[in-house]
Amino acid sequence: MFKKIAVAFDESPESGRAFHSALELAKSTSATLHLITVLEGFPAYMSYVAAVAPDVPLLLKNEKRSFYLDLQGKAKAEADRAGVSLSLEITEGDIVGELLRLIEEIKPDLLAIGLRHQQGAVGRSMGGTAQQIAVHAKCTLLGVH
Repeated sequence: MFKKIAVAFDESPESGRAFHSALELAKSTSATLHLITVLEGFPAYMSYVAAVAPDVPLLLKNEKRSFYLDLQGKAKAEADRAGVSLSLEITEGDIVGELLRLIEEIKPDLLAIGLRHQQGAVGRSMGGTAQQIAVHAKCTLLGVH
């Protein structure tokens, strides 16, 4: 059924639940897992920080990358213990755009993504990352609460 499963992965509890659901599914179907992490750029005000302290943006970027590499390493160790093959992908840019680009490249049968509850009228009307991915992804989507 599913031979290649991708997971949108970050530090959120929702993403962790999506990873664990995908891990169990991969284990039971002998599928391979692909963990996709997108490092989002810094907000515009970071240019003011760079003007005063030019080294700070690079330092923060390296810390962020190190944090996510460590997080992915922990997921890899868990997949190894479960006997599941896991590939790691890390990229930078717009979350939705990069996720869609990597989904197109990896061509998974299934994408597992954590669902966040959007608060208020804006959240209900605009939707979030998961909704944007669901509309544009060319694979089956597993939304995990």
